[in-house]
This record gives sequence, C-alpha cells and structure tokens, in this order.
Amino acid sequence: MISATIIWGAAFSAQSSAMQYVKPVLFIALRSAVGVAALAAVIALSDILRNRKISLWGNAGTPDERKELLTGGLWCGICITLASILQQCGVQYTSAGKTGFLTALYIIIVPVLGIFIKRKTGFSLWIAVIFALCGSHLLCGGITDIDRGEWLVIACAFAYSLHILVIDRYAGKCDCMRLSFIQFTVATIISLIISLVFERELFLSGILSSMPFWLFCGIGSSALAFTLQIAAQKHLHPVTASLLMSLESVFAVLGGWIFLHETLSLRELSGCAMIFAAIIIPQIPFNKKNS
Repeated sequence: MISATIIWGAAFSAQSSAMQYVKPVLFIALRSAVGVAALAAVIALSDILRNRKISLWGNAGTPDERKELLTGGLWCGICITLASILQQCGVQYTSAGKTGFLTALYIIIVPVLGIFIKRKTGFSLWIAVIFALCGSHLLCGGITDIDRGEWLVIACAFAYSLHILVIDRYAGKCDCMRLSFIQFTVATIISLIISLVFERELFLSGILSSMPFWLFCGIGSSALAFTLQIAAQKHLHPVTASLLMSLESVFAVLGGWIFLHETLSLRELSGCAMIFAAIIIPQIPFNKKNS
C-alpha cells in the first residue's frame, strides 16, 4: 500500500502538468486506456507463464464467480471514474500538494461511511479523524475560504472513500489484476464518452505533448498502484488502508516542490503536519484492540 502511495504522490505533479495540453476528462480517458493495455499485457503474460489459456476470467470458473468479478469491476470503475474526474478538474485550480492533502480527507470519510455497513472503528481512529479535520481547516484557511478547486477535490475524497469500501467488498473474492483491468476498462469507456460529449475539442498536438504524463499515470498510477491497492486491501481493514493511502499527500507535496517548484505557507504546512499526524496515530499500538 505504501508503494502505491509513492506512485500516486508523484502522479499529482504529472496530472497538474498535463493540464497545460489537454482537457481533464480526456486525460482520464488516456491514462485509463494505458492502464487497460498494461494490465492486459500482464494478465496475458501471467497466463502464458502458467501454461494456461489467456482468459478474462482467470480463477473465476463458475457463473457466480464471473458475475462477482464483473459486478465488482463495474462498481470499482464507476467510483474511480468519478473520483478521478473530480480530482483532475480540481487540480486545475489548486496546487498539486494541496490537492494531495485534501484528497486524503477520505481518512475521515471512510470510518464515517463504515458505520452504515457495520464496520467497527477503534478509538484511535476517531482521534485521527479529529486531527485530520483540524489539519484540513488549516490547509484550506477555513470553510469560507475554500475555492472551487478545493471543493472539487473534497468531493473527490468522498468518491475515493466509496472506492475503498467497494474494493473491501470484492477484493477478497476476485483476482486483483482482472478486477483492476475491468475497473479501468469501465473508466476508459465512461470518461471517453464524457470527453466527446462535453469537451469536444480533441487536439492531436495536445495529446502528443502530454504523452509523458498520461503514460506515467496510466502505467504507474492506474495499472500498477491501483492493482497494489486491491492486493493490499485483501489483508487490511478499510480504515487502516485509507490511512496508509493518505501518505500520498506527503509525496504529493514533495513532488510539487521538486518538480513544479510549489511552496506552502506556514499555516498550510501546519495543516499538512496535522493530517500526517492523523495518519500516524492509528498505527500506534496503545492497546491490543487498537494495534
């Protein structure tokens, strides 16, 4: 999971840079398509090395198992498309670093949503939620000062929360790579349709100029990192997964500083520090129940 967060954190800088050349939803379609191609190649190679027939289904041999794989891939695809579009639209108006930390608000949202599906959450996690909420307040300058881009990224955090909970539902029952392949196939189709309807202007020069960014995000962020997430969530409580995933915010700030020369004010850095503390607190074994 931590390996995935490093890739996601670096991807924020690539996402921000790509907006100079292409529209946000087209960028999502391009990176998702690359993710599909990369995962298809890995799945095919894996089947060949195992002397198996190349198949979408893998170990899903029965009709019920195949239905579970398709259903899980569909819902994961819808959630990841919504989250990605909101995030990509938001990054046009705010810094890569701030986008990373606001996206990490799903560490608050996941345990709250978990209440409705009867997922128990320990005391230390709720302490972390309070820290994260205070940190987000400092990072954004207060509820009245949140701009359009920040609201879009906060909405993205809700969509990512749903994505985490959906993966928690299906990850233990489905092949990770095939579930990821289906989710990005769905994401490619949905985002391409939305781009053709609402963005319309498709410039080949812009697509070619932004190629390094959507190739990196497609292969690294989509194909590799999200497959790592699905594999990791087979062994993690969804709240613990969300806390580890929010480390991407730290790498997003570092990436924005290194690649885009972005800086944060003392107040914003204080907010980042509080959100980072929120990530660490639940990992401290205060007692057996919370460890």
